[in-house]
Amino acid sequence: MTSSPGISDSFNTLGFDVSNSRKSFLDTSSSRSLSTPRRPLSSTTGLLSSSLYSSSSAEEKVILDLGTFTLRAGFSGDPTPTHKEELFGVFKTAGETNRLVGEKYGLLVHPEDMLESLMLEQLRQVYRQHLLLDAKTKKVAVVESPLLPIPVKRALLKALLGNLRVPQVSFYPAPVLALMTCGRNSGLVVDCGHRGSVVAPVYDSRPLTSYLVSSPLGGHLLFANLRALLKQFASFTRFDDGQKVDLSSLQDDLCDGVLSDRVVYHLMTRILYTSSVALPMANIRKPGMELGVGVVGSRLVDWFESSVTANSSTMRLTIDSPQYGRVVLEFPSWVRERSTEVFFAGDTIKDHVGLVDAIVQCIERAPVDIRRTLVNNILVVGGVSDMPNFRIRLLHDLVAKLRLLPRWSALADEAALADERSGNPTKNSANGTVFRASERPWIGASIAVASKIGGIDVRRDEFDEFLLPDWTGSTT
Repeated sequence: MTSSPGISDSFNTLGFDVSNSRKSFLDTSSSRSLSTPRRPLSSTTGLLSSSLYSSSSAEEKVILDLGTFTLRAGFSGDPTPTHKEELFGVFKTAGETNRLVGEKYGLLVHPEDMLESLMLEQLRQVYRQHLLLDAKTKKVAVVESPLLPIPVKRALLKALLGNLRVPQVSFYPAPVLALMTCGRNSGLVVDCGHRGSVVAPVYDSRPLTSYLVSSPLGGHLLFANLRALLKQFASFTRFDDGQKVDLSSLQDDLCDGVLSDRVVYHLMTRILYTSSVALPMANIRKPGMELGVGVVGSRLVDWFESSVTANSSTMRLTIDSPQYGRVVLEFPSWVRERSTEVFFAGDTIKDHVGLVDAIVQCIERAPVDIRRTLVNNILVVGGVSDMPNFRIRLLHDLVAKLRLLPRWSALADEAALADERSGNPTKNSANGTVFRASERPWIGASIAVASKIGGIDVRRDEFDEFLLPDWTGSTT
């Protein structure tokens, strides 16, 4: 059996021997992997070294990573997902009620029947158009976020086991999988997703869900913050007459015509980056230094303008507007690099905790004997963390915060990113930039399945839609 060179190059750098054979689980050559007893995730710690370096071929599975904004799908053993798309992004209606859903409201307001219909339609499209296989032929591994809602989990299982007739669905905890991509089984996983951020500690390949900390600061608030800042400080020049118009002087409907969702999303994903200059936290709550989603104090604006690191003080972009035709959008460069500041300092207006404070709270909750290990292996994942300089800035602000607190000052010098800690840069060069931060949980699931590490299994003949495996049922 031969392995794909591309996969071997990526995973052998991490010390994993992965075979990428496209074989059905009914193949007689896979009988050895099928006869291996399933190992629950809680028992994998002592078997990591033996299973990860096993030379026998593992059964190939379909891997699904269901985020709050993105759905990723692919096959175990592959270094990247085969397909990525917006969750429910192209589905406006489903079911008999024919209600408009998806683009504007997301997961939070869906009734369960509508959610199940949308989930089934999207999974059918993924199998038919992108994975190109019959769902009955392969088992499925699901990357499970610590705060995955039970209705979403139930809808996913009903679609896979009840409608698509998948033989078995296995759940793997996302924080553990993310750490596997950098060869570690203990650390602090900071997931900056679309609907919020979660700081989850993991020790000895076990997610310590009792100590996790969550924050509502996520990609959707970054989107809202960027749009609000552009409405306040941006202007546009029309091509036909050269007239310059401030967006702050327009009504909301006309302003939204220029700053459409497509334009704001393009700006958020293509031009934003995080400044390397930290905020003056000692003055952040003083008058004129307010910071929140769409709120920036006048003194803080002056400080942003004086500390801008871009080559130019303004940013220009040509866009198409339905009301004004083609226009040149112009806004200060500090908006480009300071839109993410609310993630680090928090929202002082609505009292949302920032990522730095959330990490400190998680360290404080964790047992005292594992705090040093957690701080020494911080891994930042999620869609927001793909932004340039975001991870390094988060680490620098965390170190500065720990040094200001006498109780945690001893841990300041121990703080490090798990994917950047390498004694030999050449040997471990794949740990940093080869894997996108947003795809690490999916890649970890690919490694886990290919290495025959078991998860929490739900078989088709044993599925009960009212009794779902979930860690909240056993947490006191």
